[in-house]
Amino acid sequence: MQDEKKFSWVSYTSFGLGTLSFVITISFCLSVLPGVLKLTVYSVPISVPISIVLGVIALRKKNEKRLLANIGITLGLIIGISLFFIIGFFWLITPVHPN
Repeated sequence: MQDEKKFSWVSYTSFGLGTLSFVITISFCLSVLPGVLKLTVYSVPISVPISIVLGVIALRKKNEKRLLANIGITLGLIIGISLFFIIGFFWLITPVHPN
């Protein structure tokens, strides 16, 4: 009997966290949900690295399908890089007021 490749909890978690961070970031940019700033500040910096690490772990497993892990890594990198530039942009345009 041949060993079939399948998804494990690592792939599902990587995909879920990548998707969650994507949805939270989009709702932050569109300001759809109230209180989304606190949700973005606390959850996205935690979920993005975890999504990337779990995606890499899933890619290294031999009996693992790779689609969800690739999507999780891609979403994590896109959100991480875009938030880095968004925060950097707001940091640059914020005026400094001396006391």
